[in-house]
Amino acid sequence: MKQIFLFALMLVSVPAHSIPVPDPIPGLQAALQFCLMIEDENEIPQCVRLESGANWVTKEALPICRNQNFDSDRVNCLAGIVNRDIRPEEVDVCESLTFDDEKARCLAGIQRPFPYRTRLKVDPRPGLQAASRLCQSFFHDEDKRRCLNEMSAAELFTVEAVGFCADRFSDDEKIQCLGRLRNKFIVREEVLMCDRVFDEGGKLACLEGVQRKYQLRRP
Repeated sequence: MKQIFLFALMLVSVPAHSIPVPDPIPGLQAALQFCLMIEDENEIPQCVRLESGANWVTKEALPICRNQNFDSDRVNCLAGIVNRDIRPEEVDVCESLTFDDEKARCLAGIQRPFPYRTRLKVDPRPGLQAASRLCQSFFHDEDKRRCLNEMSAAELFTVEAVGFCADRFSDDEKIQCLGRLRNKFIVREEVLMCDRVFDEGGKLACLEGVQRKYQLRRP
């Protein structure tokens, strides 16, 4: 998640009245690390969709989700807290309940929405440079042209996404991978998570599920 910290944070749709704007980064980082601990390959894609698409996660609530019995329950618990403005004091009340599943339902019952949209500023140049190097590495000119077409249709690749595509077996698979992962703000931990999905198509589909919102940082 180190990459995310290098980018400026944008919060939009801010209410008109003057209140302190909360910092979503600690909770989003905690959610990413939470998903990194999920071992069931059937649950990893959903966890990636949830953490990458979140505007806010109350990090104090994550231990309750972590203490659920199965990965499916852990991911369902995360789904119940994403984009909810859950206060630490409310987490304390839920934590005081007897059973772990009751604690998760308690959190999910707090329906207060988080009132901001989180966007992260990202420099597109490193990823586009990595994509350019990949395109230049192909032997056939036609593959280079196809790769360039995918580059020209994109406003963003991340270095991590290009690295994943470069590891595919054939040049055709590499080019198709670029097309499917363009304009996805993918970080290293998500590549590690999705790589644990068994089949190649599932790995790529998992990364396609990344929904992180961003704004390009211009020079």
